[in-house]
Amino acid sequence: MTPILEARALRRHFVGGDGTPFTVLDGTDLQVAAGEFVAIVGASGCGKSTL
Repeated sequence: MTPILEARALRRHFVGGDGTPFTVLDGTDLQVAAGEFVAIVGASGCGKSTL
């Protein structure tokens, strides 16, 4: 089935308040087909909003 939403190899890095770099997305892929229901769940700071 052809996806209506597709993201490939997403990467996102931030620098914390203390100057320490950290990764919230590292090679993340996502495909959503028509009619699918998707929920993004995870711990605080894991990249849900960034995605």
